[in-house]
Amino acid sequence: FPLIKNNLEGLKMVRESTSRMLSERKLQVIATVSILICLIAQSSAFNLKSFSPVHNRNVWNKSTILQMSSNDENKNLFSKGQKGKILVLGGSGFLGGTIARRAVLDGYSVTSLSRRGKPDELDDPELKSVDYKVGDARDKSVIKDILEGGDYIAVFHCVGLLFDGDSGLGNFNRFVSGSGSVPEETSTYDDITRITAFNAIEAAEEYAKSTNKLSKPLPFIFTSAAEAGWPDVPGGEFVEKNLAPEWLKRYLVAKRVVESRLTKNQSILRPIIFRPSLIYSLDRIASLPPVGAFILGNKIGLPFVDRPVTVQALSSAAVRSISNTDVSGVQRYKQVDELSK
Repeated sequence: FPLIKNNLEGLKMVRESTSRMLSERKLQVIATVSILICLIAQSSAFNLKSFSPVHNRNVWNKSTILQMSSNDENKNLFSKGQKGKILVLGGSGFLGGTIARRAVLDGYSVTSLSRRGKPDELDDPELKSVDYKVGDARDKSVIKDILEGGDYIAVFHCVGLLFDGDSGLGNFNRFVSGSGSVPEETSTYDDITRITAFNAIEAAEEYAKSTNKLSKPLPFIFTSAAEAGWPDVPGGEFVEKNLAPEWLKRYLVAKRVVESRLTKNQSILRPIIFRPSLIYSLDRIASLPPVGAFILGNKIGLPFVDRPVTVQALSSAAVRSISNTDVSGVQRYKQVDELSK
């Protein structure tokens, strides 16, 4: 009997060891497939986070606007500014510009801050009511001066870049940036993402403390990335540690540091963190192959591949989160779907 028992225990150990090896092998296969999907996305459209702002009237036609704003909250569509003022950092970019347009349609008065100021093409009548200001968000006083104008009820941070100067790929930003923005060669994820966001958060906290017109914490909406949540999903840490390029790791570090900072003073600011993967628009044919690849990866169950969202859905969700006090913390694609209904 002791001999049989020892043999059974030995078989059990072999089975457990084999099971672990298979699990690791399965994880490696899944991770490899995930990275291949990312490579397909990059080679197909070379733009994972931004395509140019939507000016196609077939996409943003009146029937679409009415359908997206059919609830009671948005019934006074074209009465501009009645709901209060919002500040959008990066409001001349792809996502920021779409958020600005959505906010105007939903009755908000919009101030945009960016280095460019007004977009090169401004053919949307709704965007003509936006107050475009030129400035560098790396200077906290610029943001503070705007907020001191008063009556702001929300702040959006949509500033970012895909390739920083240290990546060696900085020249490609002119292709991957939907607005055609080319950052300085010395720009890093730290100063474009972290410093601008920290400045905006600190300025927003000071503004919220100084005004007596806010009865609840000031909504601060930060655009992060789905990949920032990799440590929280199966296989995510493995992908980031073993397969992600160095520039992507630094990109995610900056996003996570901002997320952490934003959630520190929730009695003053209501942190709303959107984590989209690919952001696309149906009028951009070039974006459809990578979008399809990510949808497939998400559909077959890759836990670290989130389904892409349209820029229209994301902008609607972001704007609606202002008045929905139940919205706080991380918002992934399922929450975007729910908020944009």
